[in-house]
Amino acid sequence: MQQHRPDSSPPASLIRQLADQAFSRTAGAPLVAGNRVHLLFDSEENFPAWEAAIASAQESVLIEMYMFGNDAYGRRIRDLLAERARAGVRVYLLYDWLGCWKEHLGGFFRPLVQAGASVQAFNPPTLTGGVSLFGRNHRKLIVVDRREAFVSGLCISSRWEGDAAHGIAPWRDTGVQLSGPLVRDAVAAFGDSWMASGGLADFDQGTAAAGDAGEVSARLIATTPSTAHVMRLDLLIASFARQTLWLTDAYFMGTSMYLTALKQAARDGVDVRLLVPRSSDIGWIATVSRTLYRPLLEAGVRVFEWNGPMIHAKSAVADGRWARIGSTNLNLSSWLANRELDIVLEDGPLAEALQAQFLRDLENATEVVLTGVRRRPVLTRPRTHHFNLRPPGPGQAVRSASAAARQAVRIGDVLGAVVRGTRGVEASEASAFLAIGLVLLAVAVAVVLVPYLVAIPLAFFLGLSGGAVVLRALGLYLERKKTQHPPPAPPRPPVSGDPE
Repeated sequence: MQQHRPDSSPPASLIRQLADQAFSRTAGAPLVAGNRVHLLFDSEENFPAWEAAIASAQESVLIEMYMFGNDAYGRRIRDLLAERARAGVRVYLLYDWLGCWKEHLGGFFRPLVQAGASVQAFNPPTLTGGVSLFGRNHRKLIVVDRREAFVSGLCISSRWEGDAAHGIAPWRDTGVQLSGPLVRDAVAAFGDSWMASGGLADFDQGTAAAGDAGEVSARLIATTPSTAHVMRLDLLIASFARQTLWLTDAYFMGTSMYLTALKQAARDGVDVRLLVPRSSDIGWIATVSRTLYRPLLEAGVRVFEWNGPMIHAKSAVADGRWARIGSTNLNLSSWLANRELDIVLEDGPLAEALQAQFLRDLENATEVVLTGVRRRPVLTRPRTHHFNLRPPGPGQAVRSASAAARQAVRIGDVLGAVVRGTRGVEASEASAFLAIGLVLLAVAVAVVLVPYLVAIPLAFFLGLSGGAVVLRALGLYLERKKTQHPPPAPPRPPVSGDPE
């Protein structure tokens, strides 16, 4: 008689606990329940919501913004902030110097300062800055009265509204409006950036509203160059996705590790789709993105290019239950160099709403497919692809052992790539390597024939970096000298009863 063996698989509650622990450690942010979150699409929904919230502010407005344009919408928001500041509302604005350098030099923010607002530029160029100039504050955050927050990919600029007079459609972008306990994390993220910019004395963090406002569980990921939280989270999601992984990105230049994760997911049967711009406000990035298409397409990833003037959204949705929305692009600059801010949602209805928006976006996109003898990527109309967006029924809840094993191998391969930092070179990448080699040879010839073309910018960069290091070293020497030889203490005045 065959003895019955008890089921040794771990309970679902333990699996959920371990998964939450993995996500919390990877993202560097806990899952916070009790929030109300509303998806906002394009400037048509985001801009009016921003204006209404700022106009109703009674206590404070915190804005952390990469770009604040000197255009019709930018001036409207600036004047509204100035009016609120004159009414006694505490207004704090932190803008990125590089994103607003024209406005910075042209005095665009002077009316805000005159109205009593606190205004700072993030990381302006300095003699001691050196290579830190490349690290920017790319966040898009607005917090009103410490009760309501907006996180998005949109900046305060009319560029997102398009130009109807010239037939230019608005930019496609995504944001969220949230209230509840997660607003505390948004205020803390702003405070960290404000202090990192030198604003130590005049920022009152106050107390954000902590009461529950809804039923949404979410994480707020405030990435800094020293953390790379979103990069690790994106790799984890690409490894754990089991049915769908749909990505929208404005400036896609994925690393080899991330490309490997996407390809392995597609080969394992995950419906991986990538939506990127066809025409971009930064043209060379779109060109570089296209060089990454073929390996992805050969692995089964579906790539689409937006037909409009620009799709600027940075969003991801997986398995109809997980979503990320914010400022982080899928490239090294966002992952490792910038300050970024994203909301990660673990909520079925919101994830399904984002999936539905993704499918609507594909109606205005062109799919890239492989064709011809040399299998070159070409544009074609999107293929019909039916996919059941409903959660699996009881009979489909447990995957086969072989599928689970494949996913375990896929996760192991990605984690191994994270540790090793390398991956195998595929035959399909021969032409890309040839192009890179020819460019390097051309640069070598240029260095020999016209050396000053390379020497002058290299000397400038080395001189700037070297000067910054020397100034920093001198500062450290002065600090050490003060520590070793502190100034003598002032004489203590005589106290009544002390001997003379």
